[in-house]
Amino acid sequence: MAAKSSALKNLSTQSFSSYVDVNGLSAGTHNVPIHTTTMVSDVQIVSTDPSFLMITIEPSAEKEVPVIARISGDAAANMIAGDITFSPDKIRVTGPKSLISQVSEATAQIVLSGEAEDFSKVVKLKVLDSAGKEMEYLTFSPSTVSATIKIVKAGNVKNVGIKVVTTGSPASGYFVSSISTNPSTVTIIGTADGIRALSSISTQPIDLSGAAKTITQTAKLDLPVGVKIDSGISSVSVTINLSTSQISRTFSIPVRTKNLPAGLKLSSISPQTVDVVISGSQDVISALTSDSINLTVDLSSFVAGNNSANLSNSNFVLPTGVSLTSFSPQAVTIALQ
Repeated sequence: MAAKSSALKNLSTQSFSSYVDVNGLSAGTHNVPIHTTTMVSDVQIVSTDPSFLMITIEPSAEKEVPVIARISGDAAANMIAGDITFSPDKIRVTGPKSLISQVSEATAQIVLSGEAEDFSKVVKLKVLDSAGKEMEYLTFSPSTVSATIKIVKAGNVKNVGIKVVTTGSPASGYFVSSISTNPSTVTIIGTADGIRALSSISTQPIDLSGAAKTITQTAKLDLPVGVKIDSGISSVSVTINLSTSQISRTFSIPVRTKNLPAGLKLSSISPQTVDVVISGSQDVISALTSDSINLTVDLSSFVAGNNSANLSNSNFVLPTGVSLTSFSPQAVTIALQ
């Protein structure tokens, strides 16, 4: 840039504009010259650095995705958000083909602040990928939706475990050796329909891609509509330990019971299975089946009604040469009558 000294002191980033011309370019990667201009008199642009920009052009694509509610805040005392309806309940997302394939959902953040009655509001949307991260460089229509939120009484309480959700794979040669959360269980409160089928509360996804050391982070709980945490917490501390040399496999193990108290009978177990991660040498782990592992809960101290059973390593019987690295959820509900 060349300019008179009197003009230099008045220059700023707003004095210039840069652009690249993509007219007529086909799909692929191109090294395109950068054009810089200024409307300031007595200023001459001598060169730009960098003078070229690498850009990639690809076909445009579109995808229809559902609108999903995300709840934060609290309604009035003893009240909770019930059914939430959106108009429209789906949106169309447009953008580069490689990004569109990653789109999972559009989220509408509903913030509660002491409401005691049903209400409606217009909510802005965010588009997320499968890992729960907000995506950029996409357009979606519409960008807002009308939400109608039912506010209902929350009188049902249940104790459930926490299931840690992960995406991606650790670095080559590493495996997940254990997963733990603090707290390990939470008490949920909500409508009967909202909590009846729930056996655990999932975390929002934690990305393990390329990890080669212990991961400790706070993960938000992914609460379904009609449910909230009785203690008011919205996240838990998650520790994921990684190890080398051995391999691990995940099995879904049925929950068995023993020592049923006299005069009572087993009504239900929720959930009926627990996801178990087992580690050991490759030849031993490869030969295992779900029948190789036993999970048993002692009912001798249980009473009629719903009983929360916190699981520990002592509940599991494993084959020789393998170790229990983690299990999820860490508690089950057993109903006796």
